[in-house]
Amino acid sequence: MTPSPAHFSAANPPWFQRGYRRMLVDMHIPDWDPAFLAHYDVTAMAVAYERAGLTSAMIYCQSHVGLCNWPTQTGKMHAGLHGRDITGELVAELRRRHIDVCAYYSVIFNNWAFLEYPDWRIQPAHTTAVAGSRYGNCCPNNPGYRAFALGQTTELAGGYAFDGLFFDMTFWPAICVCEHCRKRFRQEAGQEIPATIDWFSPAWCAFQNARERWMAEFADALTHQAKTTCPGLIVYHNFATAASHWIPGVPFASSASHDFLGADFYGDALEQLMVSKFMGGLSRQQPIEFMTSCCVNLRDHVRLKSADEMRRQAFAATLFSGAFLFIDAINPDGTLSAAMAERIGSIYAETAPYEPFLGGHFVAEIALYFSDDSRMDFNENGRTLADDPLWDSKYPHNQAIRGCCRILQAAHLPYTIITRKDLPELANYRVVALPNVLRLTTEEVAAFRQYVRNGGRLYASGQTSLTESCGTRHADFLLADLFGCHAVPAEWGNLIYLKPATADVAAAIAPQTYLSYFQTYSPTVPGQPAGDRAVPLAGGPEGDILATVSLPYACPHPGSVLDQNWASIHSSPPWQDSTTPALVRNVFGQGVSVYAAAALEAVDCDASNRLVEKLFRELLGPRPAFSAEAHPAVWMNVQHVPERQAFTIAFLNSQTQVSPLPVPELAFTLRTPQGMAFTRLLELPGRTPVPFIVDAVGDLQATVQNLSLFRMLQAEYAPV
Repeated sequence: MTPSPAHFSAANPPWFQRGYRRMLVDMHIPDWDPAFLAHYDVTAMAVAYERAGLTSAMIYCQSHVGLCNWPTQTGKMHAGLHGRDITGELVAELRRRHIDVCAYYSVIFNNWAFLEYPDWRIQPAHTTAVAGSRYGNCCPNNPGYRAFALGQTTELAGGYAFDGLFFDMTFWPAICVCEHCRKRFRQEAGQEIPATIDWFSPAWCAFQNARERWMAEFADALTHQAKTTCPGLIVYHNFATAASHWIPGVPFASSASHDFLGADFYGDALEQLMVSKFMGGLSRQQPIEFMTSCCVNLRDHVRLKSADEMRRQAFAATLFSGAFLFIDAINPDGTLSAAMAERIGSIYAETAPYEPFLGGHFVAEIALYFSDDSRMDFNENGRTLADDPLWDSKYPHNQAIRGCCRILQAAHLPYTIITRKDLPELANYRVVALPNVLRLTTEEVAAFRQYVRNGGRLYASGQTSLTESCGTRHADFLLADLFGCHAVPAEWGNLIYLKPATADVAAAIAPQTYLSYFQTYSPTVPGQPAGDRAVPLAGGPEGDILATVSLPYACPHPGSVLDQNWASIHSSPPWQDSTTPALVRNVFGQGVSVYAAAALEAVDCDASNRLVEKLFRELLGPRPAFSAEAHPAVWMNVQHVPERQAFTIAFLNSQTQVSPLPVPELAFTLRTPQGMAFTRLLELPGRTPVPFIVDAVGDLQATVQNLSLFRMLQAEYAPV
């Protein structure tokens, strides 16, 4: 069996810390056709995993179709297996090949349970949730389904010597209004489930908090059951939807039910950058695990990503000392592509030599605050639960966070993503950013105020601190004293402009003379602002005005062919300059804040990017922990490994084009630790010496030549 935690040590770490190369083969195959899985070959599967060069394999014990790949006593075994225990057989084959084994089990999504026990079903508030879907979802608040899931967990965890157990789909796929959810909310809150979304309503906010608490408790119950059955078993859940919208109802605090964080993502390169920093900061243990498909998405069974794209994604995980898991999919007859295993093996052969050098503490001086409560949009207010869901991963706060990641990574500045659990450590960062944080608790507000009062530097934007997490909407910022400016009621149209009020801001956006900012309004409630709306400010702020608002002709009227409320047929150019502040710098206590009335970081344009970078650089001050003069496509990460008296410095050429062009040269600087001096700079994994200089203030300066895809160096230091 798996060793107990007492047996884990530096010499014998748990499986997820023994290796970084992983793979999963999706097996969501029904059994109504006798040809399904008829050619499944355990030995061939194990050989494919071995050829892929894995340190661990995640194997399907059950899937979204709900059928089990072991002789279950609590559910139904896949008929195409004819009673064969392919789970046990595959575990034995992988053990012989010294590949660690993690079991896969799908919760919530279980077609067999959905069909066999109709009363277990999630009853979605919106009527189109089930029609035409291939997925059957069961409610974790249903005592029958809950007992079933816990029973299967006991059977699986107790029946095999797994190293780990991965629960997939531990989230709400819809807003459930079944009798069990209604009864539980009634008992806990003393009221009915609200019929309408309203982020300014304490009743609605209480219901969403309940949904998140219920899902976190379900995840914790599954984890506890698995660990009680098999002490020492490493357990984690798919954490992907935690970075998503509010509908999945996965709170950041549910990370406590994971031994480490792992998740599957299928978005762009910026998504991988963001979630790697997010999960890396939130995970209880390292390394985190980034999963993605070999195909372009899960819906396409044959269209593969290019080998270059697969290599880039794998090395992006290596850049952040993370594990990587490729997801392939089995053919319905049970066969697998041997060629795919060969490709994965060739990629892992390139990443493997760097594994001994991974780990350490991430070096970061700028902290982007990811708000658990701001994964929503105010323009959802007024929609009934019967409407189609608004599951949108590009909510305003997400877009602002992504924008900050994009800008700071291109500028090669030391940043990370923090969450509520990091509030006691705010003083560890030179700059904290609140990018359009739509909802905050009073405790969070107090922490940020004290941080700046004590000398911290803060950037905030948009509607940050206007609304409490409980639903209370304020007329002015809760952090107005810190921002040095005040919100006022006003109505703008869907476009405003920011005009520089100082020469340095004007230079930052030149040759543009204005910044444009488009905003939306609710499609449901007339006049209801969306979460991306800029905030009108009062004149005469306490802080220094860095930019002011300018408006188009006849604002806020959009204009049409039937009126005269426009000045140019295609666009709405700036027309009326005002003294209304839009960007304010304020001294508060011993610290400084910069507040932007619009979430400039969410706008991906050259001028806005340059201005936001300038604001961060000024707040950060001289001598950042590290910096680089490099192409914006180059990602840089630095980790401190104090036990080795060294830093690892890694670079990734993140160009997404097939066969990315090499970066001819990049120069970087690394600040010397207090009381230390750099002694050697080595290129890894071969430990080849690299020339460097120490500048007048003692910082290391060096150059990397011809960055094709990935490069890692180690800077060693010793006491002066």
